[in-house]
Amino acid sequence: MVKKAFSVPALGYIAVGVLAAVLAGLPWLVSIGYLSVATEILILAVAACGLNLIFGYADMVSFGPAGHYAVGAYTTALLIAKGNIPFALAMMAGPVAAAISGIIIGWFCVRRTAIYFALLTLAFSQIIYTIIFQWYGFTGGDNGIVGIRVPHFLADIKPYYYFTLIMAAMCLAAMWLICNSAFGRTLQAIRENPERTAFIGINVKRYRLAAYVLSSFFIGAAGSLFCGFNHNVFPDYAHWAKGADFLVVCLLGGIYNFFGPVLGAAVYIFIDKIITSFTEFWPLFLGTIIIIVVLFLKGGFMGFLTAKLHLLFPQLKKGGAS
Repeated sequence: MVKKAFSVPALGYIAVGVLAAVLAGLPWLVSIGYLSVATEILILAVAACGLNLIFGYADMVSFGPAGHYAVGAYTTALLIAKGNIPFALAMMAGPVAAAISGIIIGWFCVRRTAIYFALLTLAFSQIIYTIIFQWYGFTGGDNGIVGIRVPHFLADIKPYYYFTLIMAAMCLAAMWLICNSAFGRTLQAIRENPERTAFIGINVKRYRLAAYVLSSFFIGAAGSLFCGFNHNVFPDYAHWAKGADFLVVCLLGGIYNFFGPVLGAAVYIFIDKIITSFTEFWPLFLGTIIIIVVLFLKGGFMGFLTAKLHLLFPQLKKGGAS
């Protein structure tokens, strides 16, 4: 009788279970400072995975995710600060507002492809940035909105970390189901060959628009989470540089692996926190790392780790080995 080896999915479930246990116990293992860093990583992971829905799965390179991030953050902030809306409702409204902005912007953008699509998303993002920056009476302009209230039980970093962990887990689980559904497989088919996909009767523009709206929703959810975490929102949230951060995170982790952006978020935040403690020229080091990843690790750090895992354990095959 031949024993079956561990399958890659089985090991993946084990790894996710171990990671979940570590994250659940993190507040008792690290200081408040590191817990704050972990919260930032979770929020950035949601935003990066949201962007990767169109970047890695549909081959739609967007330079404007920061616009939807800011819409989510500012919607939550404005509802709490000016509308006295309960925190829970404001948090739910942020992603919905970002999705609505995704419908409007995506309707125009999906009519173009490649660099034209990317530039259109950048243009709309900068329009959002300009509106936020100039509309002092409503958004506070470059002063932003500060002192945003959160419920008393979420005021400390530990409970807000758990709140972020739960919300991030729900968002990532939803995106996992989307990516592994028939819809996600269709997006991958569009990525590989949009002409052939259209030839078999699939409305490519409609699928791209749907993917863009879903991406906007999850990026907006990350913006809302960061609003509650930081207690402040500023126009920089909509600036193109913020969107570039999301793209860099996806590239660092690997755009063709669902968990690539999650790893990329951890790498990016730690690079930021560690290098900035030694030098103010941390973008120089980050740029060098990006060059190395793009030239020598085309699958990102997750692709590199996966390749090494298969070298160490060649018996690992999807679905198991006989």
